[in-house]
Amino acid sequence: MIVAYVPEGDRLHPTRVSPDEPVPPGAVWVDLLNPTADDDRVVTAFAAVDVPTREAMREIEPSSRLYTEGGARYMTAALLCGADTATPAVLAVTFILTERLLITVRYGEPRAFPLVAGRLGKLCPFTPTGERILIELLEAIVDRAADVLEQLDADVETLSKTVFDDNSSARYRAALRQIGRKEGLLSAIRESLASLQRMLSFLPADADGRDLSKDLKASVKSMARDVGGLADYAAFLGDKLQFLLDATIGMVSLEQNNIIKIFAVLSVVLMPPTLIASIYGMNFTHMPELGLTYAYPAALCAMVISGILPYVFFKWRGWL
Repeated sequence: MIVAYVPEGDRLHPTRVSPDEPVPPGAVWVDLLNPTADDDRVVTAFAAVDVPTREAMREIEPSSRLYTEGGARYMTAALLCGADTATPAVLAVTFILTERLLITVRYGEPRAFPLVAGRLGKLCPFTPTGERILIELLEAIVDRAADVLEQLDADVETLSKTVFDDNSSARYRAALRQIGRKEGLLSAIRESLASLQRMLSFLPADADGRDLSKDLKASVKSMARDVGGLADYAAFLGDKLQFLLDATIGMVSLEQNNIIKIFAVLSVVLMPPTLIASIYGMNFTHMPELGLTYAYPAALCAMVISGILPYVFFKWRGWL
């Protein structure tokens, strides 16, 4: 699907472009969502750029993600997608910045794209250019990453209270599952932030003699600082999650040790009664006690007392 955004007064008007018609000549942003080969040909004919394939976008080498060709900057970043779902993912999105427009290629729906498109579709407070729209998208992406980290921090605090305030085995199992999910989300955020850092370092570089304006360079520099701060904050949250994981595992181990201690105490408590019962179950011919009337009740009482005495001793020593 191709959506071309054309300036119309003080806003950007989105236009759906079918594969059998050209892109409007005044477009400053062309967004390709799950593009087909026909969509790629339409955009190539309009902007004279090579649209990368999905396989090429998945390359991890910096030379395959950040390069210039024909006066255009090709930048592929890993963006967080589905942060509010149970299965967050990292999505490769390519930004192609030419002298007059921005082309985005994506196979998913990061929240920043509909957010920026909706906002600029109502009011565009600046002269729309490809560079300026790219900055708007990147700022929305950074803001979204900050929001996700803030929510993740709140979730980690809630998990911490669960682990240290509740000694239920079921709660520990649930906490471990939650920690695993939060760690997966945090890993996706850190990968996205690292990708954005590389992209923001590459963006201001001179491309075939064409450079960004001073204002846009200042915006990129400010975003680079923000992304660096978010990366440090993500590392801090990673340490908190690791501590929480170690603490949860330690709590589970303590609970297991308490259970094992109970079994050990029971075995010691039952040992004397078992010994007494074993002696009087031997049925020897010459056992004087067998002829006594009170022998059987006395043996039962001896077994009970021999079981109570170790328990009382353990409680006195504080082992229970």
